[in-house]
Amino acid sequence: MLTTLIRLHEDMAPVILAAGGITLICGIIALIVVRGRSADQGGGAIMRVFRILLTATAALGLVQAILGGLMYLQGARPGEGLHYVYGGIVLLAIPVAYVYSDQARVRRDIIIMVIAVVAVIGAAVRALMTGQP
Repeated sequence: MLTTLIRLHEDMAPVILAAGGITLICGIIALIVVRGRSADQGGGAIMRVFRILLTATAALGLVQAILGGLMYLQGARPGEGLHYVYGGIVLLAIPVAYVYSDQARVRRDIIIMVIAVVAVIGAAVRALMTGQP
């Protein structure tokens, strides 16, 4: 069972990176689209897609953390202790950014969420580097 968890945990990393990359591109497009618009004008479809992608990326981070937690409970440990820090960033960056966004100033909120996605991508890359024993 542990080898299956390790394999799933390893295979999820590129999925999270891909989801983060797509979300980042969508966020940049959303920034361009909502430039100069008020909160009630929003960004329409691109904002809905961006929110869905943010949710999917955050959910993938949660699944990755659950897999990592199950591996930890079975005695598996990463190569470096910083792996836990990077995993925590992947798990928490988007939810924490959402809490700090006020959902009233669209452009500001997009910027906050784009920064969170960049943090997820960077932490995921670093987690890949520190995960191998």
